[in-house]
Amino acid sequence: MSSLDRSFFEAYYRTYNSEDAEALRAFYHDDLVMVSAQGEQHGVQALLDTYHYLIDNFEDRMTPETILINGDTAAIEISDVFTAKKPVADFMGATFRKGDQLTLNLCAVYRVRAGKITHATIYAR
Repeated sequence: MSSLDRSFFEAYYRTYNSEDAEALRAFYHDDLVMVSAQGEQHGVQALLDTYHYLIDNFEDRMTPETILINGDTAAIEISDVFTAKKPVADFMGATFRKGDQLTLNLCAVYRVRAGKITHATIYAR
């Protein structure tokens, strides 16, 4: 039986939404691979650089809607709401004024080893 459970991901998304990059770092394995529409990122620092960009420009609030876990793998449907903190000239091909919002419906598939996320693939649903 896997020790991976729903509470791990609930804590992960609470931490993500807190805008505390150092607390978020604790969820990731050093050799993390993140795959998204923007390509592959390797290592925790690459992911945190992207995270810093996002939280500098947006209030980024991810809400897990469905969490399915099988062993060391989880598939999670997410609603991700971006609210611009300031004008943003180009994000995902759009221009944002302060307060403008963008909602993405995403699915993330995570692999976890020893309590750390080692691989994540995120795509639109």
